[in-house]
Amino acid sequence: MASILESIASQFGPDIVDKLGSALGTSPSAVNKGLGALGPLLLNGMSGLASTPTGADTLMKALPQESGGLGSLLGGIFGGSSSSALGGGIARSLLGPGINTVSASISRALGFNVAPLMQLAVPAALGAVAKLVKEKGLSAGSIGPALAAQKQAFLDNPSHAESAALVRSALDAGDKAAAKIQGYGAEWSQVRAAPAAALMLVATSDLSGPLGTIKEVQAASKTMADAARQAPDPASVIGAAFGSGIDGELLKLVRELAPSKDKLIDVVKTGASAVATNDPAQSAAYKSTLLAVAQATAEAAKEGGIFGIGGTLVSKDEQAAIDQLKAALT
Repeated sequence: MASILESIASQFGPDIVDKLGSALGTSPSAVNKGLGALGPLLLNGMSGLASTPTGADTLMKALPQESGGLGSLLGGIFGGSSSSALGGGIARSLLGPGINTVSASISRALGFNVAPLMQLAVPAALGAVAKLVKEKGLSAGSIGPALAAQKQAFLDNPSHAESAALVRSALDAGDKAAAKIQGYGAEWSQVRAAPAAALMLVATSDLSGPLGTIKEVQAASKTMADAARQAPDPASVIGAAFGSGIDGELLKLVRELAPSKDKLIDVVKTGASAVATNDPAQSAAYKSTLLAVAQATAEAAKEGGIFGIGGTLVSKDEQAAIDQLKAALT
């Protein structure tokens, strides 16, 4: 019987890995290293969640009833979609509030943004556990020990030392970030949402159409993920707030905090003010990244012109939105 980690790996054949490498701007070997870290990372999270009766019940309910494969999710990755969070809400249950930092930490170690790969690894891991549950007839009462045994088997294998060290380092950074996030209290929502608010402020100032909007979200997301990956400390506010890039969960949060366009700037102001108060040493970098997100959004798609010919890289309305953002951050 295949282990959970073997079942996860089997879902990513050479063709899929090659395509993921092209989509993520990295090599197939780097993708395999990413999967080699994300599998044990998620196994550790699932084992921890299933160690309590309530957590085991939560995990059992999250398991897919039938394996639909990764087809639709792969389409999103290859198409450049940023609509999904880092594997959905269950991923936050597995990795905790420092999930963005965990992602940023692994991204930094491997040299590419692993957040899109996480979107695939989470359902692959849940599918592997569902297969194990079915084959062994596991229940909420027995799944915890089964996962703990597989986790220990991974740790006991000397050939996994490098991956285990990477996972340990990422989880340590995530724990540090979680403590930082707790210190922000309710204001952390605005800190997280501010870059997406900056994106929406610029994007809605001069609508670019469906394709243009996709390019804008991609550009903003890449700017955020790059900033998190390049941060000196993955557990910094930059890593903790920006590590996921732009995803559906973040856009939903912005819509809740800013139900109307005129409230977007308030989200940015509140987020920047919270960082200045709680992490003054990170304030300049945080503001700079917000402006970089706005600039990348504006430059992602030309406004005007026909079929990409002619037009303006940054329109007057987009520049006005950027200027408004600069004034709010001064």
